[in-house]
Amino acid sequence: LSVSLRADNTQLSDVVVVGYGTQRRSSITGAVVTIKNEALTRRQVASTSNLLQGLAPGVTVQQQSGKPGADAASIRIRGTSSMFAGSDPLIIIDGVVSTLDNIDPNAIESINVLKDAASTAIYGSRASNGVILVRTKRASGNGLKVSYNGFVSKQVATSIPKRTTAIEHMELSNIAERNRTGNPAAFLYTQALIDKYKTTAPNNLDVINTDWLDLLLTNNGLMQNHNVQLISGGERLNVFTSVSYLKQQGLIQNNSYEKYDIRFNPDFKISDKLTLNGVFSYNNSKTINPSTGSAEFIIRQAIGLPAIGGGSYGEGMYGTAGQTNNRNPLAMAEAAGTAVRKDNTFLTRAGFTYRPVKNLEIEAYWAREVRNPTTKTFVKNVDIYQPNLTTQGYDKIGVWPGSTSLGQSYFDNIYKTYLAQATYTGNVKNHNFKILAGGQTELFKNSFFSASRTGFINSNQPYLNLGAGARDNNASASELALAGFFSRLNYNYDEKYFLELNGRYDGSSRFSQDLDKQWGFFPSVSAGWILSKENFFKKASGLISFAKLRGSIGSLGNQNFSSFYPFDAFYGQSAYNNPDNGTNTYFNNVTTLGYAILEFPNRQIAWEKSNQWNAGVDLGIATHFTVTADYYVRSLNDMILRQPLPQTGGGLLNPLINSGKMENRGWEISLNYRKKINDLGIDLTGMISDVNNKVTSLAGNPFLDGGSVRTQQGHPYNSYFGYKALGYFQDTNQIKSAPVHFGTPFNASNAGVGPKPGDIQYADINGPDGKADGKIDAFDRTFIGNSFPRYEYSINLNFTYKNFDLNIFGQGVGKRDNYLAGTGAVPFSSTDFAASLLDIHKDYWAPSNPNSTFPRLLPAGSGGNNYVVSSRWIRSASYFRIKNLNLGYKIPESVTSKAKISSARIYISAANVVTFTKTWKGFDPEINNQNAEFYPLMKTFTAGINVNF
Repeated sequence: LSVSLRADNTQLSDVVVVGYGTQRRSSITGAVVTIKNEALTRRQVASTSNLLQGLAPGVTVQQQSGKPGADAASIRIRGTSSMFAGSDPLIIIDGVVSTLDNIDPNAIESINVLKDAASTAIYGSRASNGVILVRTKRASGNGLKVSYNGFVSKQVATSIPKRTTAIEHMELSNIAERNRTGNPAAFLYTQALIDKYKTTAPNNLDVINTDWLDLLLTNNGLMQNHNVQLISGGERLNVFTSVSYLKQQGLIQNNSYEKYDIRFNPDFKISDKLTLNGVFSYNNSKTINPSTGSAEFIIRQAIGLPAIGGGSYGEGMYGTAGQTNNRNPLAMAEAAGTAVRKDNTFLTRAGFTYRPVKNLEIEAYWAREVRNPTTKTFVKNVDIYQPNLTTQGYDKIGVWPGSTSLGQSYFDNIYKTYLAQATYTGNVKNHNFKILAGGQTELFKNSFFSASRTGFINSNQPYLNLGAGARDNNASASELALAGFFSRLNYNYDEKYFLELNGRYDGSSRFSQDLDKQWGFFPSVSAGWILSKENFFKKASGLISFAKLRGSIGSLGNQNFSSFYPFDAFYGQSAYNNPDNGTNTYFNNVTTLGYAILEFPNRQIAWEKSNQWNAGVDLGIATHFTVTADYYVRSLNDMILRQPLPQTGGGLLNPLINSGKMENRGWEISLNYRKKINDLGIDLTGMISDVNNKVTSLAGNPFLDGGSVRTQQGHPYNSYFGYKALGYFQDTNQIKSAPVHFGTPFNASNAGVGPKPGDIQYADINGPDGKADGKIDAFDRTFIGNSFPRYEYSINLNFTYKNFDLNIFGQGVGKRDNYLAGTGAVPFSSTDFAASLLDIHKDYWAPSNPNSTFPRLLPAGSGGNNYVVSSRWIRSASYFRIKNLNLGYKIPESVTSKAKISSARIYISAANVVTFTKTWKGFDPEINNQNAEFYPLMKTFTAGINVNF
């Protein structure tokens, strides 16, 4: 006998969580991606949402900030899916609607991303943006197991622009003034002063060279996380308990995030037929920020302020920062007060699973989540000083901001849901089927209260009753109710041919009951065929061990826009001290509070709809390779927009209507290679995906204007819109022969209006007849880029050798545009402070530097048309980044057993290690830094330990 054994792909028998149930991976006919705990805990982050980046094709994860408590990522599944109702996916944790960042990654068993209509239609009117299902860990087996996972990280900024020195600021300011006036002898700073700075060391008196970033970024940036898990298993009672603590310090003072997370998952087996289960979760967090401005704005000032402005002269002694209003970012961060937000979330979920007869399972649960965020913002005065050269000391010249205030708010957000469902599984010979039917109700109740006072004398007593000045208060309440009935039929013949039917009948209180707009039906159908089980495929089985074709089509909905009651007219109330919006009136020179209808209602409003079809293939190749590929088209209809109406008086907000249309077309490919060679284990995964978005209708609106972006039929949503830059005018002859720019023709006077050598030349592309008309004006603007990522890819390399393990994870974007403006692109420019310029601005146009990055230097407000929105300021934000390096070592059992430890692993890791990009130096390609107001992403260096007892 000759017997050969072939390795079986055990992943095909994995259980995958789907909507209201589970399925074996081999029977999945929709586009579903599973991410297990092992992949999530290889990276050390403060916000769980960041862990999804690069782990699921077709899932766009963008982190826009590294700020503690606000570094969560935005998630888009298969592109932008709404103009007004939001594109965030529905996130469900253990059956309860929630957010990913509410849960510690250590407590997660798996995350399943449902991407196509077949897998998401069972969630009906909230499934258009995709669904993310999170299952937390539960206990199994017998005995007690205890584990500890902990790490400490040092965080530093990935990228931050380099500033100019005091001498450079003065010299370049003089050049800019000469360019403005046309006078080669013009200056703002005397040469004697500049020479003094060159020959005298900075003394913080008459020679000031403030390194704002060095003074501001003084917090330690440390992050630590500790997690303890207890798993107790028995014949009747199984309990999983997880306790986590996270502390993250920011880059500036009074900037931190602290979180406690406690989770208790019990399962109690009453009998062989009845099991009770529960989830009890408590989450408490505290975020601290400066009170007088966002951390992003404070950092932008430190990036843009001139070095000649006084920063700090000693403890509690702050300079004017060279500003007429005396606003100093160091004082804002260190001494002007704090804004403290506390979040308390408590979830209770209780349910049962009952199996009255063979193959029938009945499940029901009730859940209630209460969130009570509170905020307390206290603004204090700080002392402002200036140097006194006579006394060689410092004189107090005033305080900033000039007034004290305290504001407090309290939120009470309650979510309740009831669910009951039944599942029957059966088979007749080779015919196998599973039927699911159930119903669910959800209720969201939100209320809010705030109060504030001014005039606090003692800065150490931030209590409302001690404020002697103006008082104010505010409150609101709202409710939203949802209900749905769902069903699913799974059928397969001989585990070879698969069919799945889904349907949900959904209702929402957002829409009119009188006009029968509250309810809708959302169906889907999908099918699969495992070719590799066919007889004709046996000849190829040596090369292709598994092959499955999948296809699906379905209808989805989106009702998640901001207004809870768009179908009816409601009276609104303006702020008492703002009578200019028409709701207040005057009687006897006294402002009287008033009410008015502020928005046009639309009783016909309903949810957005989308139709999506998906074709996919799953392959197992040569035993060690697996390939998954999908192509899809998603048509988004009845999208919610605001319809412009003729204003007949009162300035009412335009109504919401169902009118827009968009289309997303995309593809996704994932390739995995897994093999064990003696002591070497190899697990490699590569992914690449793309989605192309196009607006197909705006229902009569020519476009939706957003300043630097425009939404218009035939183009991607929110595309950059501006002028096409052709380069610089190199001499006056070019200017004379060029189209007239913005109505200002060539002027021979060096100081006159009109373009000059070193200014940007724009393309004349659109006159009244659609051709060049000899002038540059607003009609010459065109589409010049888009910020949504295209061609996203990642590579995940995992190696094990004996007791060592190594993970290398890289992620990138092949095409993305970024528009830079304000402090980031314009020298000496800021709308809210007197700015300097950055190191990159030193590459400016001059006859000796004709191919510079920036046009000729000009003072603030004198840049002419060089800094209008144009392709000159669109930069490629494509990149490849090593997101994570993790090297671990499992301590030998011969060592751990002596300490009564079953296993232990120590590791070191680094995140955001290196980035390859063509974007401007000092700017992170992931962040939309339109004006350099950003909190940089973090590069982290970590040491950690995992111990199991």
